Amino acid sequence: MHILLVEDDKNLGQGIKTLLEIDGYTVNLVISGTDAVEEFKYGQTPYDIVLLDWMLPELSGIEVCKWLRDIKKGHYTGGIIFLTAKSELDDCVQALEVGADDYITKPFEIRELKARIHAVLRRKNKPYVDSQYEAGGYILDCTQNTLSDGKQTLSFSKTEFKILQILFVNHDKTILRETLFERVWSGNPEISSASLDSYIYNLRKKLKIWQKHLQINSLKNIGYMLELK
Repeated sequence: MHILLVEDDKNLGQGIKTLLEIDGYTVNLVISGTDAVEEFKYGQTPYDIVLLDWMLPELSGIEVCKWLRDIKKGHYTGGIIFLTAKSELDDCVQALEVGADDYITKPFEIRELKARIHAVLRRKNKPYVDSQYEAGGYILDCTQNTLSDGKQTLSFSKTEFKILQILFVNHDKTILRETLFERVWSGNPEISSASLDSYIYNLRKKLKIWQKHLQINSLKNIGYMLELK
């Protein structure tokens, strides 16, 4: 697991880094908000979690979090946990509102931090869904149930879109059939396997106009992958 730790107190940051590395985490420590942004702009590491101090030089933790979550900038969908000396409710709410998944107030025990990391990762391992998602020149609009390439726009039924949404935001990754059943038809055990196959068939027909660049592939009895070329 790769963690980006953003902490301007070098001694504290190095201490957290060392303790997490003892447990097998790979941790990169940077000491400013600008460094954190540049790491995502120019770095090659796919971070699972960002541990983000609130009060940072150059760019605050709040500003960094906003940049990371901006669909046109950082477009980061991994976990963000604030490490902060601020304990007022309004501060904590602000952190969550700009895209943080959790926060932990200083001082804290390393075992509490690791527990929060694990909790965020459990949630993040579910397919990520936002109100709008862009990839490969396509824009998925979750408010209109549409997919567009800027020239043509396709509309989908509610169920079709739920399936497409999960596949598209996790493009080039295999989504298990069980995951689709859980996310699309939660609480309805009567839905048959044939129903899912039928919806996939309909989606493929609609997406045929973009088949050279976008298609749904199947892994027999396992799941589906939306491939962007």
